This record gives sequence, C-alpha cells and structure tokens, in this order.
Amino acid sequence: MIISRARQFILFPDPLAVATPIVQALQPWSDTATSDLFFDAMTSIEAEWACDAADLAFYGYLRIAVTEHPFTRLARLYDRIAQTDTMWQLRHMTGIGLPDFNQWLRTTSADGHGAGGRSSPRWRQHGAWSARHWESGRISHTVRLESIEDDLAPVLNDLGIAHAFENLTPAFVERDAWLDRYDQASVDFIKTQYAWDLAQFGYAAPRQHKAT
Repeated sequence: MIISRARQFILFPDPLAVATPIVQALQPWSDTATSDLFFDAMTSIEAEWACDAADLAFYGYLRIAVTEHPFTRLARLYDRIAQTDTMWQLRHMTGIGLPDFNQWLRTTSADGHGAGGRSSPRWRQHGAWSARHWESGRISHTVRLESIEDDLAPVLNDLGIAHAFENLTPAFVERDAWLDRYDQASVDFIKTQYAWDLAQFGYAAPRQHKAT
C-alpha cells in the first residue's frame, strides 16, 4: 500500500500482489513519514481509520484500487494456497491429492474469511473478496489488471506523474488459464458471488462447452 501526501493519492494493490509493477512505479512518491500507519493488504476501511487517527483527510486523496478478473484471481489464489499451505502439501506428498478446485471454490466466501480462517494470512482471506467488499464504497478509481494502460495512464496524468508509466511493466495476466478449471456449478457460483464485479468492470464468465 502506498500513501502520498505530496501527490494526494492512496494506492491499494490487489491482495495477491499481482500489481507489484504498479507499486514499484509509484513507490518514489510514497510518504515514508506515515508508512508505519499503513501496511500491505490493508482494507480501505482500515486505511480510513488510520487516516482519521493521523488527522489525514482520507476522502481528500485520490483512492486507487487494483482489481483482477475474479475467475482468473480465484484460480491464482487456489494455486498459491497449494504452494504454501502445509496441510495441502502433506496431502500431495502422501498421495491423497490436493482438494478438488471446484469443491474448494464453493467453500470460499466473497467477504469475511474469504478462502481461509481467522488465523490465515491476509492475502488468503482477502484474495477471495469481491471488489465490491474490498472497496467498500471508499475507492475513487479502480485499475483493472487486464487494462492497466487504459485505466492507469489517465490517473497518472491527472496526478502529474505520467512519466511513471514509462517504467511500468504490465503484469503478466493468464487470460485463458482458468477456462478449463470451472464446471458449470462453479461458473454459476462465481456469477452470483461476484455479480457486482462482473457488471462493474465488464468482466465475462467463461462459456461452458456443451457435450456432443
């Protein structure tokens, strides 16, 4: 997370840190004097509280969030859990196998503990949150990971730091990697859980191939 008093913006990266190139490009404007008040994967509600405690006008800042297609993001989240969760790794090593993706998916929530429990790391919980819940009506501009140039360039221009875009390497987005992971029930589940995200940002659900 970055807050810049000099340029009057707050950046909320995505919980899975896919937006690292954006963070790196905007880091030179980070306000180190207030860095101890903010932390990675901080929600917009928590940031508002921190700003109030530091007597900073939260709503006077341009509040930028980064989001990603929910179908892509949840597939990425599953893979990261598989790589880091000790119990999942033990299952794999003992030949039990990883939890089925579609069964796992339907145990997640678009808010609350998301894809983890109370003691789970924030990326695991918040990675499953819908953009609507993550932003909580407190974000003034959202950058879609899939459309960085279209969404971010005008913002940087307004902030007077358009040259930062020259040093920005767009994040790699696996646009079609999730297509074959979802069964119809999971597609319907995501369309319900993340209906606001799909409508707000023009995201489409994968089409299921009909059996012949």
